[in-house]
Amino acid sequence: MPIITISRGTLTGGRAVATCLAEMLGVPCLAREVLQEAARELNASEETVRHKLEVPPGRWALLTRDRRRYLLALQAALATQGASGDLVYHGLAGQFLLRGLPGVVRARLIAPLELRVRALITAHHATTQQAAERFIRHVDRDRRRWVRLMYGAEIDDPALYDVTINLRAIALETACRIIAELARQPRYRLGDAERAKLAAFAATSRQQLAELGG
Repeated sequence: MPIITISRGTLTGGRAVATCLAEMLGVPCLAREVLQEAARELNASEETVRHKLEVPPGRWALLTRDRRRYLLALQAALATQGASGDLVYHGLAGQFLLRGLPGVVRARLIAPLELRVRALITAHHATTQQAAERFIRHVDRDRRRWVRLMYGAEIDDPALYDVTINLRAIALETACRIIAELARQPRYRLGDAERAKLAAFAATSRQQLAELGG
Protein backbone atom coordinates (compact mmCIF):
# COMPACT_ATOMS: atom_id res chain seq x y z
CA MET A 1 0.00 0.00 0.00
CA PRO A 2 1.11 3.60 -0.52
CA ILE A 3 1.30 6.61 1.73
CA ILE A 4 -2.04 8.43 1.66
CA THR A 5 -2.12 12.15 2.42
CA ILE A 6 -5.42 13.87 3.18
CA SER A 7 -5.71 17.59 2.47
CA ARG A 8 -8.82 19.29 3.77
CA GLY A 9 -10.25 22.54 4.98
CA THR A 10 -11.25 23.11 8.57
CA LEU A 11 -14.13 20.83 9.63
CA THR A 12 -14.54 18.99 6.34
CA GLY A 13 -14.33 15.54 7.92
CA GLY A 14 -10.68 14.91 7.12
CA ARG A 15 -9.89 13.26 10.44
CA ALA A 16 -12.89 10.94 10.13
CA VAL A 17 -11.96 9.89 6.59
CA ALA A 18 -8.32 9.38 7.58
CA THR A 19 -9.34 7.22 10.53
CA CYS A 20 -11.71 5.20 8.34
CA LEU A 21 -8.97 4.63 5.76
CA ALA A 22 -6.43 3.56 8.36
CA GLU A 23 -8.87 1.04 9.83
CA MET A 24 -9.93 -0.26 6.41
CA LEU A 25 -6.35 -0.70 5.19
CA GLY A 26 -4.80 -1.73 8.51
CA VAL A 27 -2.19 1.05 8.59
CA PRO A 28 -1.31 3.82 11.07
CA CYS A 29 -3.16 7.15 10.97
CA LEU A 30 -0.79 10.02 11.68
CA ALA A 31 -0.91 13.79 12.05
CA ARG A 32 0.31 15.10 15.39
CA GLU A 33 2.81 12.22 15.62
CA VAL A 34 4.76 13.56 12.64
CA LEU A 35 4.79 17.03 14.18
CA GLN A 36 6.13 15.55 17.42
CA GLU A 37 8.91 13.75 15.55
CA ALA A 38 9.85 17.00 13.81
CA ALA A 39 9.97 18.71 17.21
CA ARG A 40 12.38 16.04 18.49
CA GLU A 41 14.53 16.52 15.38
CA LEU A 42 14.75 20.23 16.16
CA ASN A 43 15.08 19.78 19.93
CA ALA A 44 12.04 22.03 20.26
CA SER A 45 8.59 21.74 21.79
CA GLU A 46 5.63 20.58 19.75
CA GLU A 47 3.92 23.90 20.49
CA THR A 48 6.90 25.83 19.10
CA VAL A 49 6.96 23.82 15.88
CA ARG A 50 3.21 24.20 15.41
CA HIS A 51 3.44 27.95 15.99
CA LYS A 52 6.30 28.41 13.55
CA LEU A 53 4.44 26.49 10.86
CA GLU A 54 1.15 28.30 11.40
CA VAL A 55 2.39 31.90 11.66
CA PRO A 56 0.26 34.08 9.36
CA PRO A 57 2.02 34.75 6.03
CA GLY A 58 2.29 38.48 6.65
CA ARG A 59 4.93 37.79 9.32
CA TRP A 60 7.06 35.31 7.37
CA ALA A 61 9.48 37.97 6.16
CA LEU A 62 11.20 37.80 9.54
CA LEU A 63 11.15 34.01 9.71
CA THR A 64 12.40 32.79 6.33
CA ARG A 65 15.22 30.68 7.77
CA ASP A 66 13.05 29.27 10.54
CA ARG A 67 10.33 28.42 8.06
CA ARG A 68 12.78 26.41 5.99
CA ARG A 69 14.18 24.58 9.04
CA TYR A 70 10.82 23.57 10.41
CA LEU A 71 9.50 22.40 7.05
CA LEU A 72 12.63 20.33 6.43
CA ALA A 73 12.19 18.65 9.81
CA LEU A 74 8.53 17.95 9.08
CA GLN A 75 9.13 16.45 5.65
CA ALA A 76 12.04 14.36 6.99
CA ALA A 77 9.79 13.00 9.74
CA LEU A 78 6.98 12.11 7.30
CA ALA A 79 9.36 10.54 4.76
CA THR A 80 10.97 8.43 7.50
CA GLN A 81 7.59 7.18 8.66
CA GLY A 82 6.64 6.32 5.07
CA ALA A 83 9.89 4.51 4.39
CA SER A 84 9.31 2.23 7.37
CA GLY A 85 5.64 1.45 6.76
CA ASP A 86 2.42 2.36 5.01
CA LEU A 87 0.34 5.12 6.57
CA VAL A 88 -2.43 7.70 6.27
CA TYR A 89 -1.35 11.29 7.02
CA HIS A 90 -3.88 14.06 7.59
CA GLY A 91 -1.58 16.71 9.04
CA LEU A 92 -0.07 19.92 7.73
CA ALA A 93 0.96 20.21 4.05
CA GLY A 94 0.86 16.51 3.22
CA GLN A 95 0.27 17.21 -0.46
CA PHE A 96 3.53 19.19 -0.59
CA LEU A 97 5.92 17.51 1.85
CA LEU A 98 6.45 14.43 -0.35
CA ARG A 99 5.81 16.08 -3.70
CA GLY A 100 7.44 14.27 -6.60
CA LEU A 101 8.03 11.04 -4.68
CA PRO A 102 6.52 7.69 -5.75
CA GLY A 103 4.02 5.65 -3.78
CA VAL A 104 1.98 8.60 -2.52
CA VAL A 105 -1.78 9.12 -3.00
CA ARG A 106 -2.78 12.76 -2.53
CA ALA A 107 -6.47 13.22 -1.71
CA ARG A 108 -8.33 16.48 -1.23
CA LEU A 109 -11.63 16.75 0.67
CA ILE A 110 -13.94 19.70 0.20
CA ALA A 111 -17.33 20.51 1.73
CA PRO A 112 -19.78 23.41 1.47
CA LEU A 113 -19.57 26.14 4.07
CA GLU A 114 -22.96 25.34 5.57
CA LEU A 115 -21.91 21.79 6.45
CA ARG A 116 -18.69 23.00 8.01
CA VAL A 117 -20.52 25.66 10.02
CA ARG A 118 -22.93 23.03 11.28
CA ALA A 119 -20.02 20.82 12.33
CA LEU A 120 -18.37 23.66 14.23
CA ILE A 121 -21.58 24.59 16.04
CA THR A 122 -22.15 20.94 16.95
CA ALA A 123 -18.63 20.72 18.39
CA HIS A 124 -18.86 24.05 20.23
CA HIS A 125 -22.46 24.58 21.29
CA ALA A 126 -21.92 28.20 22.32
CA THR A 127 -20.73 29.21 18.84
CA THR A 128 -23.17 31.24 16.76
CA GLN A 129 -23.57 30.72 13.02
CA GLN A 130 -21.99 34.09 12.23
CA ALA A 131 -19.03 33.43 14.53
CA ALA A 132 -18.56 29.98 12.99
CA GLU A 133 -18.59 31.39 9.46
CA ARG A 134 -16.06 34.07 10.39
CA PHE A 135 -13.77 31.52 11.99
CA ILE A 136 -13.85 29.12 9.02
CA ARG A 137 -13.33 31.88 6.45
CA HIS A 138 -10.43 33.26 8.48
CA VAL A 139 -8.69 29.88 8.71
CA ASP A 140 -9.27 29.16 5.02
CA ARG A 141 -7.84 32.56 4.05
CA ASP A 142 -4.73 32.06 6.16
CA ARG A 143 -4.15 28.58 4.71
CA ARG A 144 -4.47 29.85 1.15
CA ARG A 145 -1.96 32.59 1.87
CA TRP A 146 0.36 30.12 3.58
CA VAL A 147 0.37 27.79 0.56
CA ARG A 148 0.93 30.66 -1.87
CA LEU A 149 3.90 31.92 0.09
CA MET A 150 5.46 28.57 0.95
CA TYR A 151 4.93 26.75 -2.33
CA GLY A 152 3.75 29.30 -4.90
CA ALA A 153 0.58 27.26 -5.40
CA GLU A 154 -3.18 27.47 -4.89
CA ILE A 155 -4.44 25.01 -2.31
CA ASP A 156 -7.54 24.23 -4.42
CA ASP A 157 -5.57 23.50 -7.61
CA PRO A 158 -6.82 20.03 -8.68
CA ALA A 159 -3.44 19.31 -10.29
CA LEU A 160 -1.97 18.96 -6.80
CA TYR A 161 -4.14 15.92 -6.03
CA ASP A 162 -4.83 12.46 -7.37
CA VAL A 163 -8.47 12.73 -6.31
CA THR A 164 -10.73 15.49 -5.01
CA ILE A 165 -13.95 14.49 -3.23
CA ASN A 166 -16.85 16.83 -2.51
CA LEU A 167 -18.52 15.72 0.71
CA ARG A 168 -21.70 17.59 -0.10
CA ALA A 169 -22.99 14.57 -2.01
CA ILE A 170 -20.56 11.79 -1.04
CA ALA A 171 -20.77 10.23 2.41
CA LEU A 172 -17.63 9.88 4.52
CA GLU A 173 -17.72 6.09 4.25
CA THR A 174 -18.00 6.28 0.46
CA ALA A 175 -15.14 8.76 0.30
CA CYS A 176 -13.09 6.33 2.35
CA ARG A 177 -13.81 3.48 -0.06
CA ILE A 178 -13.00 5.62 -3.11
CA ILE A 179 -9.59 6.59 -1.75
CA ALA A 180 -8.86 3.04 -0.58
CA GLU A 181 -9.64 1.64 -4.03
CA LEU A 182 -7.35 4.22 -5.63
CA ALA A 183 -4.58 3.33 -3.19
CA ARG A 184 -4.78 -0.31 -4.26
CA GLN A 185 -3.90 0.50 -7.88
CA PRO A 186 -0.49 -0.86 -9.00
CA ARG A 187 0.83 2.57 -9.93
CA TYR A 188 0.84 3.54 -6.25
CA ARG A 189 2.61 0.44 -4.99
CA LEU A 190 5.16 1.26 -2.32
CA GLY A 191 7.89 -1.34 -2.82
CA ASP A 192 11.54 -1.54 -1.81
CA ALA A 193 12.70 0.91 -4.48
CA GLU A 194 10.08 3.47 -3.50
CA ARG A 195 10.90 3.11 0.19
CA ALA A 196 14.58 3.60 -0.60
CA LYS A 197 13.74 6.87 -2.33
CA LEU A 198 11.74 7.99 0.69
CA ALA A 199 14.63 7.15 3.01
CA ALA A 200 17.08 9.01 0.77
CA PHE A 201 14.73 12.00 0.67
CA ALA A 202 14.51 12.00 4.47
CA ALA A 203 18.32 11.84 4.75
CA THR A 204 18.71 14.74 2.32
CA SER A 205 16.17 16.79 4.27
CA ARG A 206 18.10 16.17 7.48
CA GLN A 207 21.37 17.11 5.80
CA GLN A 208 19.86 20.37 4.56
CA LEU A 209 18.47 20.96 8.04
CA ALA A 210 21.92 20.47 9.57
CA GLU A 211 23.40 22.92 7.07
CA LEU A 212 20.86 25.50 8.27
CA GLY A 213 21.89 24.89 11.84
CA GLY A 214 18.98 22.59 12.72
